[in-house]
Amino acid sequence: MKNFLVSLYFLFPTIFTIILVLLTPIPSAQLTPSETRILLQLQTLLEYPQVLQKWNNLTNFCNMPPSSSSFNIICSKNHITELTIIGNKRRPVSWNTSNTLSQRFSVDSFFTILTKLSNVKVLSLVSLGLWGTLPSKITRFKSLEVFNISSNFLYGKIPSSVSSMTSLKSLVLADNFFNGSVPNLERLVFLEEINFVNNRLGPEFPSFLFSLPLLNHLNLASNQFNGSISLNISCDSALIFVDISNNFLEGIFSSCIDSNPLNRTIVYSGNCLLSRNLSDQHPSSYCNKSPAFSTKPKRFERRNESKLHLGSVLGIVGGFVGIVGLMILIFLFILKKSKTEKAVKSVDNRVSVTSFSRPNIYTRSNVPKLMRLASIGLRPYNIFTIEEIEDATNNFDPSNLIGEGSQGQLYKGRLKDGSMVMVNIVKLKQKSLSKIRDENLKVLPNLRHRHLVSVLGHCAITYQDHPNITSTIFIVFEHISTMSSLRIHLTDMLKWKQRMTIMIGIGRGIQYLHRGVNHGIFGNNLKIENILLDNNLNPKVSGYSIPFPSKNGSEKKLKEQNAHNHIGSINNAEKEDIYQFGVILLEVITGKLITSSIEVEILKYELERGLSEVASPITLSSAIDPSLHGTYTHESLKTTIQIAINCLNKVPGDRPSMEDILWNLQYSMQVQEARSSKTSS
Repeated sequence: MKNFLVSLYFLFPTIFTIILVLLTPIPSAQLTPSETRILLQLQTLLEYPQVLQKWNNLTNFCNMPPSSSSFNIICSKNHITELTIIGNKRRPVSWNTSNTLSQRFSVDSFFTILTKLSNVKVLSLVSLGLWGTLPSKITRFKSLEVFNISSNFLYGKIPSSVSSMTSLKSLVLADNFFNGSVPNLERLVFLEEINFVNNRLGPEFPSFLFSLPLLNHLNLASNQFNGSISLNISCDSALIFVDISNNFLEGIFSSCIDSNPLNRTIVYSGNCLLSRNLSDQHPSSYCNKSPAFSTKPKRFERRNESKLHLGSVLGIVGGFVGIVGLMILIFLFILKKSKTEKAVKSVDNRVSVTSFSRPNIYTRSNVPKLMRLASIGLRPYNIFTIEEIEDATNNFDPSNLIGEGSQGQLYKGRLKDGSMVMVNIVKLKQKSLSKIRDENLKVLPNLRHRHLVSVLGHCAITYQDHPNITSTIFIVFEHISTMSSLRIHLTDMLKWKQRMTIMIGIGRGIQYLHRGVNHGIFGNNLKIENILLDNNLNPKVSGYSIPFPSKNGSEKKLKEQNAHNHIGSINNAEKEDIYQFGVILLEVITGKLITSSIEVEILKYELERGLSEVASPITLSSAIDPSLHGTYTHESLKTTIQIAINCLNKVPGDRPSMEDILWNLQYSMQVQEARSSKTSS
């Protein structure tokens, strides 16, 4: 037969080609119209990631070639059975808003649409910027065997309904922000893989997972499990890999783990266990100080999610109306600006922060005393060796790299006592700058305050490599997770008094930078993402200016930074900090996250209009965060709004000082507390 076809090819090439075409099977799999629509809806909800940009109504999804390993669809009987989408919005060490989908995204709407793919067996949605709480409706995937949603921004508890997905063989929730207890998965008897690495799960250790009959791969590393492991754990023989490292576990192993058969790998470093190798374990005091277990790091406001449900119904019409409304608002703002200025003049002058001049306690003679008071409760300042820095960062392992800023790379690390730190690497081209460098190193021990992400120490190394001499400064900061930023907590229904306490703390941190350090530190890149909150909601300013040049800086740049004692430079940079503080205060009052100067002016205009005598109380009430209603006194609110407006004055010289701002914020708090005490009595 083969020889016959060869002969036929040489005799009748055209006929042969036609025969081959006719004999070639034509792909018959064609997706149903309903599932095609679902995929196009997902494309929109995922905000058109690069891997999906070519989808359209004419796309033959069942016959699309795989896009390397980032995209794949497999169909069977005109239905999708496997769907893999891998984006480039990787989940970093901490929350990074540039990697999440926008505020328009609704995780509930997304899974409502997705679960209509009722025949899907393999679902992998990786690094797509998904955020929100995983809805219980995932149980609608009746046939799902592989569920991988790793490297996203999903938070809250793992829904208990996942235990009803009885066909699951692989459950991968790694590299998210899930917290709370692991639901009981004993019904999932077909599970072969569980990967929960790098979340915030805990504190209860899920011992029951070890006895799942077919489980062979279990990864619980880098969570917040604490306490001791039950000695009664039974490990099924199928289990060949277990990773429980970097938690807060104590005590001795269960015999089923400690026996360690030849075909089983156990990873348990970074705990406080009484293991054979104590060198890779922390002291018990480390695990006794395990972090508080937050309920959930809400990212966006609930009211935004409810609006999204309405938006999905209105669709294009709602979006069009929103755009038109914004254009009208901007037009009215420009048209009525002069009228507004006249109206604002009628506001009660008692709350004008520029009309007060408070005594300045931050005189030069008081600086040393203020430095001592500011650093109370912080660990002593330390001059680290390069070996200590390398040990803390695991020799600058890439997995510890947090990011790269204007002043160099930032790594997370762990000191020998178990405390977490951040290490900023600043590289200087050192020629005639040794004196300037040494002067700036003297400033670092002073950057310590309860309302700053404080400097804990440094290490300075000089390398002589002809013809250049270079210096590298390793600045060690205390570690506060960026997942605890004010921007995230703003959606946690913080009440008025809590928000005022936070703003007073921020003001004190900025005031210390301006007045508590010799020559002052200004131009501090103040924004709501850089305000971090500790477990007690105590605010700490991060990302402030360090007196070293930027990564691409020069000798001239460094000398300019050290010439801030010029009165004009100080005034301009200080007033810019005041403006940025006003933007943060505006976000705290309105509950809206500001992304442009136009939004600042619009929100400022709404508040000015609400303060005018001609406006009704409803006007002012509609301009602030609805979750604050009923938690503030009217006078406290008016005082704080006027502070924000004055901070945002377009004329820098007319903006108040930080001392005046703090005085009025404290007055606002006193008014609030006085009303609260009357109510409680």
